[in-house]
Amino acid sequence: MGIYLENGYLDFDKILSYDVPFNFIVGGRGTGKTYGALKYAVEHKIKFILMRRTQTQLDIVRKEDYQPFKKLNEDIGWSIQPIQITKYSSAFYECERDKNGKWKPKENAESIGLMVALSTVSNVRGFDATDRNLLIYDEFIPERHERPIKDEANAFFNAIETIQRNRELEGKKPMQVLCLANSNELANPIFIELGIVKRAMKLLASGTEIDICRSRAFGLYILRDSKISQLKKDTALYKLTRGTTFEAMAVDNTFEDLVGVRTASKNLKEYKPIAAIGEICIYKHKSNKTYYVSMHKMGSYEEFTISEADVMRFRHKYPYLLDAYLWDNIDFEEYACETLFKKYLFKYV
Repeated sequence: MGIYLENGYLDFDKILSYDVPFNFIVGGRGTGKTYGALKYAVEHKIKFILMRRTQTQLDIVRKEDYQPFKKLNEDIGWSIQPIQITKYSSAFYECERDKNGKWKPKENAESIGLMVALSTVSNVRGFDATDRNLLIYDEFIPERHERPIKDEANAFFNAIETIQRNRELEGKKPMQVLCLANSNELANPIFIELGIVKRAMKLLASGTEIDICRSRAFGLYILRDSKISQLKKDTALYKLTRGTTFEAMAVDNTFEDLVGVRTASKNLKEYKPIAAIGEICIYKHKSNKTYYVSMHKMGSYEEFTISEADVMRFRHKYPYLLDAYLWDNIDFEEYACETLFKKYLFKYV
C-alpha cells in the first residue's frame, strides 16, 4: 500500500517513519492530507502547530463551521475546538458547551495544538513553542488567485526558526514539519528558494511518489496512486470539469503550471549561454534570433540569484526575452524550465 492506508487515505505513520524533519506532501483534493495529519497528531499525543498562509485564512478556520477538526469530531466523537488566545493565534482544546452554548475548554484541559498564520506569526509576542514537536503547514502552495506573501519562502524559514529556537543545540530532535498542498504550482515559492523544482519535476516524471534527501533533511511526496483521487473522477463535479486544468490538479495530481507547457530537445552546441538565474540557463542560437532554456549550465554566462534585487536586474538587462517569449522564439528543454522562466520574467515571488 506504500504511503496509503487500506481505505486509500494517507498513512502518516508510514510517511513520518522516514524520519526526515521536512516533508513536502503534494496531491489531489480530498486525499486525507489535513485530516490524516491532525488525526495522527492527536492519536499519538503529539502537541502540534497548525499553520495557514494568511491571517484571513486563519480567521475563517477559527469559526466552528470551518474549523479543521469538524469532520474528525463527527467521525470519531471528539470535541476538539479552536479557542482564540490572541489576535493572531488560537489553541485547540477538548471542549464542552457552557450554559450559553459556547465552547469552552474542559476542566483541566491542556492545549493539544496551536494555530497561527505564516503572514502574522512574527507578531505573536513571546511565542514559545518548544513543547510542540510537529508543525502542520496546510495549503503551503497558494492557489493562482491568492495574493503572494512578500519573500514567502524566507518568511516560512523564519517561522521555523521562531518556533524551533535552539532545540537541536540543546540536544533535542528537530521538530517534524508536514507541508501539505494540492497540485497548484510546481514552481512555488518554497520549492524555488530551495532549488528543488527540478528535483520535484524528476520525481513527477519518474512514476514514483517518494524522494528522500537525507543530506538536506527533507522528503518529497507527490501523490500519484491515490485511490481516493480515482474514485472522485466519477463524482458530479469532476464529470463537469473533465478535461480542465481544475480536474488535472484536483484528481490527476497534475500541477496547474505544467498544463500546456511546451518542450523541445536542442543541441546545446548550436547555442551560446547568455545568463543563468536560479535553476535555469538561457542560451541564444549562434546563427539566428531564437533562444533555448535548459536546466544544464555550461560555458561562460552571467549568473543571477533569485533574490528580489537580482531578479529585477535580470529583467532590466534582458527585456528582449519578454518579446522573444511572446513571439514564440524560445524553446524549453523541459516543463520546469518554462515554468521557472515565466516566474522570473513575469511575477516572481
